Amino acid sequence: MRARLILYISYDGLTDPLGQSQVLPYLIALSAQGYYFHILSFEKEAAYQENKSIIDKLTSDANIVWHGMNYHKSPPILSTVYDSLRMKAIATKLHAEFQFKAIWCRSYIPALAGLYLKKRFRVPFIFDMRGFWPDERVEGGSWPQSNPVFRAVYRYFKQKEQLLLAEADHVVVLTNKAKEILEMRQLHDNPVPKAISVVPCCVDSELFDPSRISVKQKSEARAALGIGESERVLVYAGSLGTWYMVREMLEYFAGLSERTQGWKFLVLTKDNPEQLYRDADELIVARKNIIVRSCKRAEMPLYLSLGDLAISYIQPVFSKQASSPTKLAEYMAMGLPVVCSEGVGDVDKLMREAGLSDLKVSTKLGVAPFLRDFARNRFSLDVALKVYLEVLSLSD
Repeated sequence: MRARLILYISYDGLTDPLGQSQVLPYLIALSAQGYYFHILSFEKEAAYQENKSIIDKLTSDANIVWHGMNYHKSPPILSTVYDSLRMKAIATKLHAEFQFKAIWCRSYIPALAGLYLKKRFRVPFIFDMRGFWPDERVEGGSWPQSNPVFRAVYRYFKQKEQLLLAEADHVVVLTNKAKEILEMRQLHDNPVPKAISVVPCCVDSELFDPSRISVKQKSEARAALGIGESERVLVYAGSLGTWYMVREMLEYFAGLSERTQGWKFLVLTKDNPEQLYRDADELIVARKNIIVRSCKRAEMPLYLSLGDLAISYIQPVFSKQASSPTKLAEYMAMGLPVVCSEGVGDVDKLMREAGLSDLKVSTKLGVAPFLRDFARNRFSLDVALKVYLEVLSLSD
């Protein structure tokens, strides 16, 4: 067992939607291949209280040991420093007890703990980079560079980024575009990593399967949401604000409604929708045609199944070249045609290959089985599993 014992560190909580879609499914699948995981994650209180029992069962059934720590949000910066120090201390204590064969770190803050363990104990560490996080924080407005404190924070992480890329035994990115940027030293003259693999945000195609949802379930869900049987639905799933182009998506919806009557905009998000409604008022989009719902991961396929068309508009800033929208994989797994903004990760290429390269107007509405096949080939857990098995072979 110890020959394949891995410590996985995530600053995202397993009880968060992201942890349930982009952490646990991979580790559960890898556990079935003979790897043994301890997961050190940082959990937000509300999500932890709501979903702890679900995660306890999932991890227990997969023989995964979960160490869920409290996540601190305030005061800004200092709370992150505090959590980072706790992360390093707890990871060190766990390694002293269990002697892990590799440390797998999701994004930058966990990677700092992984780098520390590598230098102190010579244990291999995997930098699952996800995106270009410091640049995301700046371009998303979270670290305004007019503020000297945030300028210093940005410089600190850019310096650490150089070390992480140089010292990691393997770097994992979400897009081929990100890999190209790293190999061409275009990320602020970064060192080229020893090894780079690409794993896009994948989807559990068994959960996201339109054939598992009955006509009755869909009819009941439509009625509960106030969607008429003859009305069409544009659906969006995910966060609002930062680099997500909410106003532009509303403009697209307005255009749809002008061309064809009877559209509803179903927005699946846990975020506060107040800005969404204000933008809708300015664009003269009737609030009665916008339906906002917060849903659990297990409910997402049902709500997506109500859509005739899905949308994903993200600002085409530099950092987003490293992004692989989870929502895109989930839309396509449900057979949903989708309109996307350009210049985000590998999306342009994927849209061309999927036959959805017209990013402004889609005439292909309703469930399209060929998109589900496309998603199965490009975004299934098996795709990720194959790559991660190669990455983890360094610990064997």
